[in-house]
Amino acid sequence: MALKRELGLFSAALLVVGGIIGSGIFFTPAATAAALPSAGWVVFVWSLGGVVALAGALTYAELGAMLPEAGGAYVYIREAYGPLPAFLSAWMNAGLISSGAIAAVAMGFAGYLAKFVPLGAVGGPIGVASLTIVLLTATNILGIKPGVAVQNVLTIAKIAALAGLIVGGLVLAFGGAGPAPVPTVVPPPMPLGRGFSAAFVAVLFTIGGWQQMNMIAGEIRDPGRNIPRALGIGIAMVIVVYLGVTGTYLGALGRDGLAVSVAPAADTAARFGGAAAATAITVAAMLSILGFVNVALLSNARVVFALGADVPMLRAAGRVHARFGSPWVALVMLGGWSLVLLLATRGSIGTLLGGVVFADWIFFVLGAASVFTLRAKRPGLARPYRAFGYPWLPAFFVAAGVVGIFSAYVSELKMSLFGTALLALGALVWWTAARRTA
Repeated sequence: MALKRELGLFSAALLVVGGIIGSGIFFTPAATAAALPSAGWVVFVWSLGGVVALAGALTYAELGAMLPEAGGAYVYIREAYGPLPAFLSAWMNAGLISSGAIAAVAMGFAGYLAKFVPLGAVGGPIGVASLTIVLLTATNILGIKPGVAVQNVLTIAKIAALAGLIVGGLVLAFGGAGPAPVPTVVPPPMPLGRGFSAAFVAVLFTIGGWQQMNMIAGEIRDPGRNIPRALGIGIAMVIVVYLGVTGTYLGALGRDGLAVSVAPAADTAARFGGAAAATAITVAAMLSILGFVNVALLSNARVVFALGADVPMLRAAGRVHARFGSPWVALVMLGGWSLVLLLATRGSIGTLLGGVVFADWIFFVLGAASVFTLRAKRPGLARPYRAFGYPWLPAFFVAAGVVGIFSAYVSELKMSLFGTALLALGALVWWTAARRTA
């Protein structure tokens, strides 16, 4: 039984936005300001990140329109480079990257909720995080429409909140108010080369995530038209929002104030709206985080589903629910493993994720690079959309991604080595399974 094509352009575009805007924009600009010497450099690195995101989206638009199947980059890597690299991409995705992100971000949501209500009755933050994963997994098992409906509501809510933050910042600027005084000593920025590298890695990871929409390409109506359009619309919305929010932070707090802020969104909102506005933007951050957990479950389960169709020992993961039309086994596997990571680590998995995120970008970049391989290897495939600026724009994205991977590897060497070992273990699992089925 195949997945049904039930999603239109509107929902697909909001999935692009929801896959990118998580918790990062509420915190990452502070890290970029701390690393760089001036507001101009901060705006520049975020603008560069927008260009990289656009280049990547336009590249993935060709791939998604050409191979509109569940699995996204897994499918592109499989078709371009063969089953082993594709298996390793899914191994890392389901085994640690997406499942770990789901667990960690669910903990982040619980941490925010604890500021408003006591959580002891449900087992504290870990209990709330566990319940969040279970409920969102169950919602997505009921079908693509319920899962996307939840996602649409959460995405619209966080776009509205961030738009309100930008408008408040404009009112503050036109009112003649300058940046707030900085109440503490501001550490000096890093040397420009190292600081720009650190800031670029932070931006690169904050503005990534549009590829998650490609993972559900098998359920999008008229994919040849809607996938490229959804990617273009979604990325454009995110660039406008990210640059607007970063500019608002800088206008309200200044470079120095932003660099030392631990909650720049709340601090900025408090400047033009007081405590009530700060509380409202905190709630918006909660919704944004919850939306990311949902889209991560919804989209990455399709990678597990695609793997189940290709790997005999995981065949059950390729099952579709007879009534709801959802990849229910894949959803249970991903949600269940996320719970295992959450409980095994007691929620303390942030450092682990930071160290292996380089592997995510290895396969992200490898998926993009397959646009070159597939043009040479399979020139006869129908391409309803061809990447704008080919070959230069896709090459720019691949090069930028390689720089980001190298920077992440160097900055988190020990955990990156752990990620490398995990990749090697995946290759061993593949080799063992291949020998048994030979």
